[in-house]
Amino acid sequence: MDDEKIRDWKESSIERHDLYNFESKIDYKMEITEKKKTSYLLDTYFFIPSSLQINKDSYSKEQFFSDINNRIRFKTPKMPIEGILDKKNDLSPINVILKALKDIEYGRSNTETITKIQRELCLLADITKVSLRDQFKYMQNNYNEFNKKYNISDLLNSYLESIKKLQKKLELIGNKILNSQVPVKSREAFRFADEYISLQIERWLTRFLKAFEDKFTNETKISMIDVIEKEQQYREYLKSSLIILENDNNETFSYQEGIMKKYVQSVLYLEKKKKDPKSQSLEIFYSVAAAVAMFFSLFFGYLILSLFPMYSIPFIIATVVIYMLKDRIKENIRGVSQKAVGSMFPDQRIDIIDGFYKEKIGKSIEIVSFKNIDKIAPEILGIRKSSNISSIEEGGKPEDVILYEKKITLFNKKINHFHTRRKDISDVIRFNVRGFLRYADDPIQFISKWNVDKKKIENIPVSKVYHLNLVLKLTSFKEKKVNKIHYKKFRVIIDQKGIKSVLEPEFHL
Repeated sequence: MDDEKIRDWKESSIERHDLYNFESKIDYKMEITEKKKTSYLLDTYFFIPSSLQINKDSYSKEQFFSDINNRIRFKTPKMPIEGILDKKNDLSPINVILKALKDIEYGRSNTETITKIQRELCLLADITKVSLRDQFKYMQNNYNEFNKKYNISDLLNSYLESIKKLQKKLELIGNKILNSQVPVKSREAFRFADEYISLQIERWLTRFLKAFEDKFTNETKISMIDVIEKEQQYREYLKSSLIILENDNNETFSYQEGIMKKYVQSVLYLEKKKKDPKSQSLEIFYSVAAAVAMFFSLFFGYLILSLFPMYSIPFIIATVVIYMLKDRIKENIRGVSQKAVGSMFPDQRIDIIDGFYKEKIGKSIEIVSFKNIDKIAPEILGIRKSSNISSIEEGGKPEDVILYEKKITLFNKKINHFHTRRKDISDVIRFNVRGFLRYADDPIQFISKWNVDKKKIENIPVSKVYHLNLVLKLTSFKEKKVNKIHYKKFRVIIDQKGIKSVLEPEFHL
């Protein structure tokens, strides 16, 4: 296989978000290069069962863009707990916060210093959560290998000691913020980050305990439980809303956790400034249409005046006909203009803005269109068909195809100038399938079957589902040259009630 075409694409994932939405996460890596720009082209092919009646007459571009929701953000920087605690690590949020607090103590603070503290507190919460999550998944996936080479209990006890050191560092920062002349907003930022980190420590250690409870020594389990209980007691002491109560619906917990999660992650999210690439051109074409229609109206008007007496019957009839023609000419030119502009310009153009520095660090363009099967590249069709059981299966499941093209360009120099930790971009794309379900059959149908044992006919329930197949092709560029091509295939299983599951079938090129 060509080295430029890579099947494995670990940076992409897709999952069921809720009953009607599935969510994909695409990571765009900023290449370490002297080139000014790094570009990615994401082609997403939606293979939709024709029985759902989704086509260009029933499903518009406007509907597609109302069903899709994009959020662009920096990837959370990866840093283990030991790296966060290392005093020599200039990239550690703890060290940046302590240095900023020292500037405040020495009277060297300004608005940027205060903002930096709030930003780094959020980043500390994000990095800690990801570090805990990755450590848990790493141990879970490699437990057997670790168990052969190391003493798992010793490794975990060492990790627990690192968490305890992190707790002490947070206590130190909290005391310094309490005793410093910082705005109320900074103190609230610390409270949010502190409570959020406390919840993450409890949550991931609880998952550790649940997954490996029968494999740890009693001493290790007692140490884990001690840390978990201390976090629970700490948040109770703070009268935090992040406490799960028994015999309660815990809606306050869910609501408050959502607020805190959005707040600490706000430092990662980028702003999107949408532009309408077609409107200005359409206005020009519409003006030309009006001018052309007016020209013909005046030309034929003068011609009629020279041929027929004013206010005569022929004159009136000819004037009405000219009026009708004028409107038809204008509308026809407007229609042609819309098609011409639609083919020349993308459907959406977005500037990617760093919210803190208010700088444009990238841009994206998006195009959506229906495609005929015979116009789709052979490798895409090959991936789609690779999961077919037989060669004639395709004829029994005709499909309509929507192609969603998205090109993202990152400005390397600007990102390098403003950021030392946050460089790679994550594109979170959420799609709502409600629009695909208008013509779906009932989710449960009944089939009559003769029961051999009971000697009678029974009605057996059968689920009616549809397979929405997605093939993703990600092409990376260095300037204008193709760098690598990646492929992924996903299957979203839906019925009239919504999404049942999301799978990642095997495929071959």
